[in-house]
Amino acid sequence: MIKSLEFCSSETAVKLSNLEQKLFSMSWDASIIEQKINDKSFKYWIYEDEKEIIGYLGIQFIHHDIEILGIGVLEEYRKKGVATELMDLLISYFETSKYEKIILEVRESNTSAQSLYKKYNFKYFGKRKKYYVTEDADIFIKEKVYAE
Repeated sequence: MIKSLEFCSSETAVKLSNLEQKLFSMSWDASIIEQKINDKSFKYWIYEDEKEIIGYLGIQFIHHDIEILGIGVLEEYRKKGVATELMDLLISYFETSKYEKIILEVRESNTSAQSLYKKYNFKYFGKRKKYYVTEDADIFIKEKVYAE
């Protein structure tokens, strides 16, 4: 089940930080996650299975844009539609929001994530050299389409 975090306890922040570390070998500090969710600078959706967080999608707000901070799913739950459900929620949120575009960086080697973003009509925008220290990041953008 997906839950939008409107408030983040210290315990939940630690769980999110640990999940990010497990998925990506790097993570936001738990105190920053807690503070930024609670002051509405970040928004997180978590996917739970029997009270365990098995996936998440985190975003931050920058002026008129949304930046995806991370999306991840524990390995044993991948290929079961979890990331798609999280992205569906993000796109619904985006389409009804005041924000004009969604920006993200993704490892060059992460072809499964790139495929997911392309499925949602994100367009390749550029490259950030050594963004992940040992690897370049591809930048993708999804802009709002307005009816004329």
